[in-house]
Amino acid sequence: MKVLTADDLPALAAGAELLSSGAGHTDLDGVLHWLSGLLTEHGPLPLPAPSELASDTRCAVVGIVGSITALAELPMVGDEPRRAIDALQARLGTTIGAVAALDVASGNALMPVAAAASLRLPLVDCDGMGRAFPLVHQTTFSLAGVELTPLAAVGATGDTLVLDAPPDRAERLLRAALDVSGGWMLTATYPTTAARLAEAGIVGSISRAVAVGRALLDGATHDDLATRLRSALTGSRVLGTGRVVESEHRTRPADIGHPAYPSSIVVRTQEQPVRTIRLEAQNEFLLALVDGAVAAAVPDSICLLDPYDGRVLDVETVAVGAEVRILVVPAADVWHTPRGLDLVGPRSFGFPVRHPREESRR
Repeated sequence: MKVLTADDLPALAAGAELLSSGAGHTDLDGVLHWLSGLLTEHGPLPLPAPSELASDTRCAVVGIVGSITALAELPMVGDEPRRAIDALQARLGTTIGAVAALDVASGNALMPVAAAASLRLPLVDCDGMGRAFPLVHQTTFSLAGVELTPLAAVGATGDTLVLDAPPDRAERLLRAALDVSGGWMLTATYPTTAARLAEAGIVGSISRAVAVGRALLDGATHDDLATRLRSALTGSRVLGTGRVVESEHRTRPADIGHPAYPSSIVVRTQEQPVRTIRLEAQNEFLLALVDGAVAAAVPDSICLLDPYDGRVLDVETVAVGAEVRILVVPAADVWHTPRGLDLVGPRSFGFPVRHPREESRR
């Protein structure tokens, strides 16, 4: 069985930042310090695949809903993971035996580590997104029929919420609670068994995030970094390298009800023939068009890297004149099924286009 140690945490955070698809960098040094202390005190965290647990082990999926930036401004006290799991256990009338991740992007890759380490439980090596999506029901767990609720949530104000509702209602109720809870809530959701996680989760995603982070942190040269990333991210491809020539950030929220503000970035490539790549974002990068044709789209991850040092760049801070490399990381196969694309494909975000894989199948 694999384990996660304090020494793995910087790599996990770095890999999670890449897999956030440009959603924005947040200073997580305080969280990393907290988690490092927990793992140093309690020892390495067991990181089993779902199949390595007893099939009837009860599991809870842990993640932050809301703003990671708000979490940096209103940090955790430290007892939130225990309180959320305790509240869910009380509602279920059973004991949670393992923790899994809602997603492996940004700070949400670290929250299940906090929960597992605080409660001295295994952290299951899987998640429900493989990247970041804006809505808590946009998961492979939902695709597999695992119920989102009952769920428990703990906010920055110290309140605990236990919620039973259909997925769309649960999302709306959680968003309403965020407005009076400091902008973030730590949630324990999708109560299920290890056997169901083996079918419903993206298995190996925590290990992959650590491997990606190591590639980013340890790559000594540009060529070395590219080789390391291709090894850690099977099927990934470079869409182009060039200079940002235009950037637009709109102040009107997305029309489709996602908690996001649209942005556009235009990159002119350096290599011949010169091409124009337009990236459309709603917090995360969702669509890439090369000379007007769709070249990559959600659910695949579209990531920006500094071509010289491998630093991950985000939607909000990348500036006109910056040199960037655009990397496309394929999503888990389940996201490319008709039901997966209905839930998280480009049309679900309001783009009236087909994913390139759909076009190739026509």
